[in-house]
Amino acid sequence: MAERLQDHLQCPTCLDIFKDPVILPCSHNFCRACLQQWKDKGERSCPLCRTEMRSLEAPPNLALRNMCENLSRSPVKSEDICSLHEEKLQLFCLDHQELVCIICRDAEIHVGHKFRPLKEIVKGHHEELLNGLQNAKERLKEYTDCRENCNQQAEYIMVQKEKVECKIKKDFEELRRFLNDEEEARLAAVSEEAKKKSQTMKEKMAALGEQMATLSDVIRSTEKQLASSNVSFMKKLKTAMSRIQELPDKPELFRGSLLDEAKHMGNLKFKVWERMKETLAYSPVILDPNTASSRISLSDNLTCLSLEEVRQQRPKNPESFQTWRSVLGGALDSGRHVWDVEVGDNKGWAVGVTWGDLFLPQERALWSIGFRDGEYAMPGCKYGKWKPPVKVKRIRVEVDLDERSLSFSEPLTNTELWNIKKPSKWPVLSGNTKMYPYFHSKSKIPLKIIPIPPGVMTAIS
Repeated sequence: MAERLQDHLQCPTCLDIFKDPVILPCSHNFCRACLQQWKDKGERSCPLCRTEMRSLEAPPNLALRNMCENLSRSPVKSEDICSLHEEKLQLFCLDHQELVCIICRDAEIHVGHKFRPLKEIVKGHHEELLNGLQNAKERLKEYTDCRENCNQQAEYIMVQKEKVECKIKKDFEELRRFLNDEEEARLAAVSEEAKKKSQTMKEKMAALGEQMATLSDVIRSTEKQLASSNVSFMKKLKTAMSRIQELPDKPELFRGSLLDEAKHMGNLKFKVWERMKETLAYSPVILDPNTASSRISLSDNLTCLSLEEVRQQRPKNPESFQTWRSVLGGALDSGRHVWDVEVGDNKGWAVGVTWGDLFLPQERALWSIGFRDGEYAMPGCKYGKWKPPVKVKRIRVEVDLDERSLSFSEPLTNTELWNIKKPSKWPVLSGNTKMYPYFHSKSKIPLKIIPIPPGVMTAIS
């Protein structure tokens, strides 16, 4: 406040606090000595507005003089005064990047240097810092949104936990006492994973909270800096710019944070009933709920998918399809894999394989047989450009990762539809790049993965 008042009490000629101020008829004020110097030059106009006057004889401005005297008696902030010459810091040396007074400007150390008024320099940096502040606020919002999604995931983990436990209990009821020990072990595994992942999510949310607190502190200090005096602003500018430019990285959704439902429910009966496998069937592919679109509904045993009219309430997670009505099976290991999919009278489907990073759906590539609006498509072919030799009711997908081969056939009629062996564009599978069974549906009629009898499964394996 004192600095703002001081700005209004400066003589427009000498740029210092008024000394014995006088007022002209045009209402402009000047130091008496400054006005006398102007008169000595033979001028008869206001030095500021150039209004012509008969005489430059001016009465004293007593009210202004009292204000200046009171200001002079008030302690001046040391940061406003040049430590060498005890003059007010009003200029900025562009060569030395430092605040200087009028006497410093004429000193030998600053000969040939460029100077700018303090207000002009502050204005430019003020806008730059303001932009940085806006970026910080936007980044804080991104952290807030990410933390909210983490909170939704934490809640959904418990929903998954309840669903998995329900399925586990149902299967174990069928096996009764013989499976009692296995049931307890599976429930313990689910609870342990839910506990660990819930704890992990809490830790991640706590970490986000710390980052948010840091950003909030940066924002508060920057806002305080923007409201400070010009001198204080410039002295602390480097620190403020360093903090506002070194913001935390943009938050991202955490990978693999949800329960691995496929691990707990996939092939559950077969695994625990291995000694009685002749009474059970084995599914060669287990659908991964964490990859499913919100419009895709999966059966309890994760071998059947269908389209839902209403989107299901699921939190956003990196591995799920956001726009395609699709879902993936578990990643394929090396060797040969075969699975049959019942498409029946479904009017819009696609079945095949995709490869890429599970957590980057937009970068996956795809080979599939598809059907929609009465037209078929095969890999590399548009809908309507290919007609299969038979009406497809069931699709068999056979892939051999070691031999680099892929084929589609209709098993009910034993008709080959498409095959490829050791193509030049076969994906390089390593690290996070893996191959997955792919399923897509635009119909309420379900797509079903056909189970394999134990004897057939043993022969394949």
